[in-house]
Amino acid sequence: MTAGSILLAPFQVRAASLEEELANFIYLHPLVKAGKASAQSAEQGVKLSKAGYLPTLQATATAGPQHIDNPTTRLSDKDWQRTMQTVGLTLTQNVYNGYLTHSTVRTARLNKALSLITLEGTLQNTLFEGTSTYVDVLRQLRLVQLAHGNEATIVRQLNLEDERVQRGSGIAVDVLQAKSRLQIAKERRVTFEGALEDAVSRYIQVFDHVPDLETMTDPVPPVEMIPSDLYKTIEIAIQENPAISNSAVTVEMTRERRRTVMSEYAPVVDVVSTANYEKHNAGTLGTRRDYSVQLQANWNLFTGLTTSDSLTQVAYDFGTSRSNHDQTIDKIIEQVKLSWQALLTARSRLELLENAVNIATEVFISRKKLREAGKETVINVLDAENEVSNAQINFTAASYEERLAIYQLLLAMGRLNPSHLNLAMKN
Repeated sequence: MTAGSILLAPFQVRAASLEEELANFIYLHPLVKAGKASAQSAEQGVKLSKAGYLPTLQATATAGPQHIDNPTTRLSDKDWQRTMQTVGLTLTQNVYNGYLTHSTVRTARLNKALSLITLEGTLQNTLFEGTSTYVDVLRQLRLVQLAHGNEATIVRQLNLEDERVQRGSGIAVDVLQAKSRLQIAKERRVTFEGALEDAVSRYIQVFDHVPDLETMTDPVPPVEMIPSDLYKTIEIAIQENPAISNSAVTVEMTRERRRTVMSEYAPVVDVVSTANYEKHNAGTLGTRRDYSVQLQANWNLFTGLTTSDSLTQVAYDFGTSRSNHDQTIDKIIEQVKLSWQALLTARSRLELLENAVNIATEVFISRKKLREAGKETVINVLDAENEVSNAQINFTAASYEERLAIYQLLLAMGRLNPSHLNLAMKN
């Protein structure tokens, strides 16, 4: 660990591979927990929507003194006054409501599907966040290590030049040039260390613990998940990307809303069964019992044009959702193409930079031998060493950019999920 990271000792330090970190990260992430709760709520919504298929049973009961003064009681010169009691049961079973219940159930199921797709999108985005954070820490760590190596090489060269000056065979200006190159190397090392501290801070925010830099390992992206053809990759993205699935379900929900509104044109037909018991009620002395089974229809013939206006509104909403769906597909295709090209560029750069490292190393070794033989200046040796360092730094950065480009393309395809990454995710 770096000196700056030691200051973060109050946080727990844990070493783990990327797969282990992501598995724990997904299990504990607040957005994922919220998404799971939302999916569970939507599941309950489906159960709730099915209540329309079941009958309702209502019970009523009244009791208390009753006083009646009407023309009949006045003729007998005796008002009605008794303690009345009534009990009633009403069982109502809907028979037809313009398929409103069917539409409500389907809307609830679509809402459940939407919540699951949203959860999948949250999972993939958070996985990419965790992956990019993990990779960034490793990248900055490797750059710091390279900077330290470059600095140590310059220090050794500086000491050699200083010894030559002490023996009278060197030039003092060569020592000054070596010191100048050393300061530049130190400045670059400090810059990388600052970037590493920033990466560690992001790591703590994402994974909630300090990374063990000494035991972190380079991840191996599942490159086998990526097809060899761009158009095949686009087809997979259209089928599996959560954003496209999300917008497609939104279109279906808008379409189903029209069916819900159309049900307002239909009558509501119910079978209503009642059973009543009355004692000393409404001027009738004694007990009365009555039972009935009725077919009851209610039809709202005019609603102030709200139904037709709602249908017009739904039509506009449906058009909006279709346009949004088409736009989402276009953006995902663009994202796939950009990610694909980024991966190709990263691979090409990696190959070129690997050759650049080999060439720069050969040049540096040759100039160093010439310097030892007194046939080369120290500034040329230091410049050659600096070219090696720059090539190694660029190669290292490109290697991690290639890894990240693979994960970015998997995200665009909709395949950056626990199953494709073989994560042991807890429920």
